[in-house]
Amino acid sequence: MKIFFVLILIILHFGVFAQHNSSYSQYMFNGLLLNPAYAGSNEALNLTALYRKQWLGINGSPTTMNFTAHMPLKNEKVSLGIILVGEKLGVSEHNKLNFVYAYRFKLLKGQFSLGLQAGFDAHRANWEQVRTTQLRDPSFAVNIEKRILPQAGFGIYYYNKSLFVGLSIPSIIANNFNLYKTTLFNLGCIMNLFENFNIKPALLIKYILNSPTDANLSTTFYWKDIFGLGLGCSVNRTAQAYMDLKVNNQFRFGYAYDYPFNNLQNYNSGSHEIMLRYLFQYKVKVLSTRYF
Repeated sequence: MKIFFVLILIILHFGVFAQHNSSYSQYMFNGLLLNPAYAGSNEALNLTALYRKQWLGINGSPTTMNFTAHMPLKNEKVSLGIILVGEKLGVSEHNKLNFVYAYRFKLLKGQFSLGLQAGFDAHRANWEQVRTTQLRDPSFAVNIEKRILPQAGFGIYYYNKSLFVGLSIPSIIANNFNLYKTTLFNLGCIMNLFENFNIKPALLIKYILNSPTDANLSTTFYWKDIFGLGLGCSVNRTAQAYMDLKVNNQFRFGYAYDYPFNNLQNYNSGSHEIMLRYLFQYKVKVLSTRYF
């Protein structure tokens, strides 16, 4: 386990930490984390908070907290949003702030949106916390390393009452912490099987240059728009189980559990994720209930 932890630290030291945005099991419930063009698609002020603890049992494993807010303006074609992300992995911390702008217009029977996001990444590493076998190891000579770097990204998104599809590049500015651009493609739909019972399949594809393409496939089963239960898997990585509970017309609660397929299963007992969502001034109508 110690060897494994040291390997993680070495990877961090060479700047691979932020090659792509953090992975989330409940991405299908908060598209703003993937795509700035998602802003305003709930037709209300949407506040979402998420906490994720990954790889329980491994010292220094990733912990992520994020908060997103987005809403359409009086001019319904324009939407604004904000993304706050805080991550800790080993001795390194990563905090991100992005402001989001989206422009929407009607297309066919749905809405097409163009989105932009811009902000900064703040990275901090406290190398003096690393225990080494060599006294005064020169690789960790700098006690505290700090960097603040700009960030920008864009995306496109189309949705109607029964389907959605999006494409985004969350970060397009190259720097030491973002050497390889990540391209995200996601799609999904809602299907009515019989009265009070719906199913929502979703797919997320993540492509990083010179890296294997990762795909996550999930299916959520809904009963009366009150309770959702889902299963998913990432190719050669993890299996997920999650639930989505509607407390009232504004408030929803989500929980997810991941278990790794790869060699990590020998070192940890899985990952946990909790999500809270609140929609302000949102009146639910049978014909306009949104599942994404």
